[in-house]
Amino acid sequence: MNQRQQELRRAAAEAFAQSLDHLSKTLNEQPETPPEPTVPKPAPPKAKKAFDLADLEAAAADIEQFMESRQKNSDV
Repeated sequence: MNQRQQELRRAAAEAFAQSLDHLSKTLNEQPETPPEPTVPKPAPPKAKKAFDLADLEAAAADIEQFMESRQKNSDV
């Protein structure tokens, strides 16, 4: 190999080593901006008080009325 080729290879190897060093420093740097503060998630809403008997009876009556009206419509 002639001297010119050896010089080119040496320069390329040196440039490559410098690039690797620069990359290593860049990857190891701490970010300049502080991390965003985390906002705690709001607690899920508390469950509503259990149904009382009157509400349950009213719902059952509504369902029965709906089912009866559907049955009457399908008989026609």
